Amino acid sequence: MMPYLFIIFLGLGLLVTTVVSGIFQFVGTQNITLLGRPHSLGPLAGLLIYLSGVTGEILLLSSIYLVMPVGRLSLRHALNGGATAAVLWEITRHILVWYYTSMSQIEVVYGSLTTSIAVLLSVEIGALVFLLGAQVIAEYERIAYEPILAVPQPMRTETPAPQAAH
Repeated sequence: MMPYLFIIFLGLGLLVTTVVSGIFQFVGTQNITLLGRPHSLGPLAGLLIYLSGVTGEILLLSSIYLVMPVGRLSLRHALNGGATAAVLWEITRHILVWYYTSMSQIEVVYGSLTTSIAVLLSVEIGALVFLLGAQVIAEYERIAYEPILAVPQPMRTETPAPQAAH
């Protein structure tokens, strides 16, 4: 039952993100008059759409991190991992877009398979980013159980006591 509820929850989240994005797009078509001069809200709406998308991405990744593990995970740790993965993905996404538009010769090399190769590379990088977010969560969980200031115990080797000859 839990996977079905999770899919419904993700669908509702997508619906909310779409509605909010639509509202911001409508706001972008409006003008505001300040000191008798009309100003477009287009750049503000674009920023709000981008930020709502990133927020939705953080919440989506956090929900996956919260539901997937077998054990209990705190919401704060899931949000930390989701935010880390989302920020890393946004940075990677912008770098990939820049690379494909300005430097890549991928269409010359692969021809009609260009889209497939680009999608596969993006999925690979997305999986790595997802795992890095999970690693951040694992480190927070480890720190919660092991104090940072704990003094490590020195290693000792004990020599066996000599046995008496019989």
